[in-house]
Amino acid sequence: MTTTSPIQLSDGLAALAERVRPSVVQVRAGSRGIGSGIVWQASASNDGAPEATILTNAHVVRATGNEPLTIRFADKRELNATILGIDMEHDLAALRIQGDGFAPAEIRDSSTLRVGELVLAVGNPFGREGAVTVGVVAARAPADPDAELEPAEPGNGEPAPSQGTEAENGRRNAHIERRRWSPQSFELIQADIRLYPGNSGGPLLDASGRVVGVNAMISGGLAFAIPSRIAQDFLGQLDSATQRPRLGVEVLTVPVPTSQRQDANQESAVVVTGVAPDSAAERSGVLVGDVILAVNGHGVATAEGLVRALRSTAGSAQGAITLTLLRGGVRTELALVPELRAVA
Repeated sequence: MTTTSPIQLSDGLAALAERVRPSVVQVRAGSRGIGSGIVWQASASNDGAPEATILTNAHVVRATGNEPLTIRFADKRELNATILGIDMEHDLAALRIQGDGFAPAEIRDSSTLRVGELVLAVGNPFGREGAVTVGVVAARAPADPDAELEPAEPGNGEPAPSQGTEAENGRRNAHIERRRWSPQSFELIQADIRLYPGNSGGPLLDASGRVVGVNAMISGGLAFAIPSRIAQDFLGQLDSATQRPRLGVEVLTVPVPTSQRQDANQESAVVVTGVAPDSAAERSGVLVGDVILAVNGHGVATAEGLVRALRSTAGSAQGAITLTLLRGGVRTELALVPELRAVA
């Protein structure tokens, strides 16, 4: 039996990290790094232009707010990105970028991963691009119901540097993520490995450099990653279904009161009768009783018209839209990013 010396192991890990870095990106909101991503696949668009699909966490994309979403590569290139789809249940998001020279990661079926295997996390903690941590797979199981899963935050009392904006967003949104994300219902890869702000959305790799999971949360000193099998299923749904924006509201078509018709400039409108908890609508401040007058400046007079207007925005930059509302007789505008749901 051959043995590997500590020096050989060290050299091998360093070479592996160098080889996979081109497949790991930094997700940025404007000029701020807020998380990591994986170049999952490269292809050609309908017009033949090369493009790539980036996989990251839903909570990373949500942290961008309405700022421009960009992807930064290991070679310092930066490309604009648009949202392809978001899966809140599994904390996954898919982004699209156009360009060339992409290096897609090699993906391994996570169902073949064994407890005790060596794994690596590559990401951009505290803005330090391409950083590596190493550990072993501790378990493959749903999260304990009592576990408080949170986005990666500083360990050992370390304060996050100013560029570690994912830590700030993580603290602000941690209660939201715990409420929306229910990881007790599916298997997670639990690894004895350190994650920090900026690692979220980056790859969990096996000893051959193949992606077995998407790093997402921490709890009790363990890292929790979404298995690659679930990520592949999510992307498969995007490929085979139509994406429809979802606000998270219940609405009715109602006649506009005569006293408000001059302000609304229409005889009927869409009134909000319900707002789903922690939906895009709730997060942006939509209230029950609001009257939706327009989407991106295009008037809507019926519930069916609202659906058509939302579908027409599915390919808009960043996925962001502007709702024009009538609230208490006063016109107001709200910006939000609808969730994209796959509809067969």
